[in-house]
Amino acid sequence: MQHSHERPRPFRTRQEACDPVSILGESIPAIPANGRDRYTWRPLRLFAYYRLVVALMLAIVFLTGQDTLLVRSEQPVLFLQFAFVYLVLALMLLAVAYQWQRALTLQVCVQALVDIFMLSALIYTAGAQDPGLGVLMLVAVAGCGIFVERRLAALFAAVATLTLLFLEFLAQLDTEAGTVGYAEVGAFGIALFLVTLAGNRLAQRAREEHALAEQRGEDLADQEVLNGHIVQRLQDGVLVLDRAGRVRLINATAWKLLGQPPHMDAPRLEDLCLPLAHALTQWQANPREEPPPVQPDALSPVLQPRFRVLSGASGSGVLIFLEDLAEMHAQVQQVKLASLGRLTASIAHEIRNPLSAMTHAGQLLGEAELAEADQRLVSIIQRHGQRLNDIVENVLRLSRRQQPDQDTIHLRALADELDEDVRAQPDLHPLRLRTDTLPGDATVEFDPGHLHQVLMNLVRNAAKHARHPERELTVTLMAGRDPRDQPYLDIIDNGPGIATPSRDQLFDPFFTTAGDGTGLGLYLCRELCEANHARLSLLDTGDSGTRFRITFTATGHEQT
Repeated sequence: MQHSHERPRPFRTRQEACDPVSILGESIPAIPANGRDRYTWRPLRLFAYYRLVVALMLAIVFLTGQDTLLVRSEQPVLFLQFAFVYLVLALMLLAVAYQWQRALTLQVCVQALVDIFMLSALIYTAGAQDPGLGVLMLVAVAGCGIFVERRLAALFAAVATLTLLFLEFLAQLDTEAGTVGYAEVGAFGIALFLVTLAGNRLAQRAREEHALAEQRGEDLADQEVLNGHIVQRLQDGVLVLDRAGRVRLINATAWKLLGQPPHMDAPRLEDLCLPLAHALTQWQANPREEPPPVQPDALSPVLQPRFRVLSGASGSGVLIFLEDLAEMHAQVQQVKLASLGRLTASIAHEIRNPLSAMTHAGQLLGEAELAEADQRLVSIIQRHGQRLNDIVENVLRLSRRQQPDQDTIHLRALADELDEDVRAQPDLHPLRLRTDTLPGDATVEFDPGHLHQVLMNLVRNAAKHARHPERELTVTLMAGRDPRDQPYLDIIDNGPGIATPSRDQLFDPFFTTAGDGTGLGLYLCRELCEANHARLSLLDTGDSGTRFRITFTATGHEQT
């Protein structure tokens, strides 16, 4: 059976949208790539719409014969002709701004010149006394000036001023036309320069502020993605709760430790793990107390939670760290046993030579003709010498253990080899090894030699401790996947089971319930499993036999 859960994705990803010109905002791009349309082409198109509306309104006013307070033409026919030409040019400029989004500066210059010369022609036909078209000229020049650099904006104002002065010169030559005087035209030219340069400066500052804000936003997005990758790769589980107690972030480790719950949008902590929610409530009532360990369910590991308030304000969110208590204890135990292993290995080397001499001497004595009492003493020497030699061999095997060479193992084929080895060893009989319950396509990632050694040790343990006078000893191998979709292999016997007081110390080195045991068999099995990133555990079966489980990593081939 195959289990599948949707893995949570608490962090969003972002496509790179701007040019990589800075790292975390050390420098500010003038216009980010994803903001060019926002800061340039879109306003330019809006300004082209404004030009079209102005030209259309001027044409409509004179087509209907209406006169406005701002525009009074002395030459209405010529004015109407220029208005229609201005309308056609406005349509063309709008189409170019939509269809050809290149050469922005060139397009702005063309639009500025069209506005200046067409509005100058309309001012000439309207007469020098009309101030309405002068206001349109001011808006047109200042509007084009916001899209270009300051010197080009000043050039637009200069061209417009010189054009107006030329119109005043033509008006001065025409004795019948009214004039406003060079002073007023010059004052208007100064106003053109001031408004154009001020608008250019404000637009430039607005672009810089928008660019800075967008760059900061991208930096924050980068930082969020970076933090997400870091948190996702932490070995400890991490959860973030908001003020309402809803889970806003959960990394992959926490998701696995909590039993791979189904994906939900902002679930409450009680919905993910009720014991953890109770531990949080107790900690909030008394933050100075160490939170108690929690276990999400019977198949999940025991977890040690750590709670931290995200800020000093009351009612703020909570940061939760989850640690696998078994792994913590295993790490501490590994440090202790590493030092102990080096010490015992050196002691074992020193013991081996005199032990060999003592055992050899015992064998020689056993071959001599001795009294029955002396023979019994010699047999005791030989038996305990052999036991001591087994201890030395196990200690040396642990001390020189090599790195595992993992490979894909077909459990059915390995079980068949194990069955042949069991049949070939008379000291294990009578024993029946059942392998027919294994799926034919079940595979795991493990060192083949290590897994064979672990299984053989467990079978030997069953042959030694699980026999019952009224029934044949049967050891069954079963494979499957647990609720977290991790493959496992169970080794089950039909013996009397293991007494409860011995369960907690079962995997400790040198612990044994048999008088002639070394106490290193199960410890060696667990060490080999952990070296292959697997876990050996004893499942609770009551008084109906013993059930060991090897839980493998989920990196093997899928089982169907």
